[in-house]
Amino acid sequence: MTSIIFPVTFGVTIFLSLLNMAFAFAFRKKGRVEVWSYIAVSIVELAVFSFVLILHLGKLHSIPLRLPAHLPVTRTEIGAALAVGIGLFPAAYWQRTSAAQIRAKMAQDAKIIKEQDGGVRVRSHTPGEWLN
Repeated sequence: MTSIIFPVTFGVTIFLSLLNMAFAFAFRKKGRVEVWSYIAVSIVELAVFSFVLILHLGKLHSIPLRLPAHLPVTRTEIGAALAVGIGLFPAAYWQRTSAAQIRAKMAQDAKIIKEQDGGVRVRSHTPGEWLN
């Protein structure tokens, strides 16, 4: 299982780093703090990714963090998970929505759907109408 999870985690980390760069470009008209947070997190995420990749490849031999032998995870898996978490942080922070806003949006959407009869219109009862 770890042979599948580890490459997928690396792929997700690279994707999130590129996504943060894309967000920095897409939201460049917003505040400078938001744009720089996307760029900074992308750089930190790539640094963590590089460190974990070097550790996974066995190029680093002495790391001060020693984990107990009975843990089911390795230091590289912890680092990869950290990189994913770091990559998710700025988008989650800047695009956050409260539960009250979600409930209000759901109520508004329900009202629109009721006004439009759910968007479902049956034209006739002939069998050919259902085949489209």
